[in-house]
Amino acid sequence: MNKSLLTATLLLIVANGFAQVRYGIVGSGQGSTILASVDLTNLGPAFGVPIIPVNARIGFRAGLMADFPLAGHFSVRPQLLYSAKGGDVQTGMFVAGLIQKFSPNTPITDIIGFQSKSIINYVELPVQLVYSLPAGPGRLLVGVGPYAAVAVSGSINGQAINFNTSNFRKLDLGATASMGYELTMGLSLSAYYAHGLTNISKNTTPNLGGINPLDPAGSLASLDPSSFGGTLYNRSYGISVGYLLPSRR
Repeated sequence: MNKSLLTATLLLIVANGFAQVRYGIVGSGQGSTILASVDLTNLGPAFGVPIIPVNARIGFRAGLMADFPLAGHFSVRPQLLYSAKGGDVQTGMFVAGLIQKFSPNTPITDIIGFQSKSIINYVELPVQLVYSLPAGPGRLLVGVGPYAAVAVSGSINGQAINFNTSNFRKLDLGATASMGYELTMGLSLSAYYAHGLTNISKNTTPNLGGINPLDPAGSLASLDPSSFGGTLYNRSYGISVGYLLPSRR
């Protein structure tokens, strides 16, 4: 009898918890970039670990979200998103700087403006622990947590990336944080930042063999951000608009 009562109580608690779960949608414009660097210290101290310059690109992310209430003002908010990331990698500027170190008299003006426009599209799952604080007609929200993402498509200067044969990893893991405000009706506005912790380049060994100082412009046609070896880390940020349906209670 006691076991039956305990089982019934647990089922009631679980059912009550799920009754308070809210589901909704979320979307945002997204700025993204890639932190790219190559360790060239083996070539001499003057080379060091140069950063490959990358301009941010504007994309988007959108999908579904849920809110699972916990004790007090805490809840867990997972999201399932389609997230477009990448960046405009200033490959020409990077190569020009290296050529000047190796061969100062080589003309570089025709390659400085070359870019590798990199786009990688992910299915992404961020899961945040959210703290909410009542304020005015709604509540302030602060959230932190991890994310996992799998690349589903991508391109470099319009050419599709084959993740089976390319130097790019499909899996990306990282951390994310957000801050925003939610009205009692479920409409929310929040700012977020996602910090990739996985080197998405498979080619970690520094490699400058693709650069031909006698034909630098021709070299750039076949180079992408992963061609030089080193590390590539995703960074993204944006302003999200979301809506959570009322709980069933």
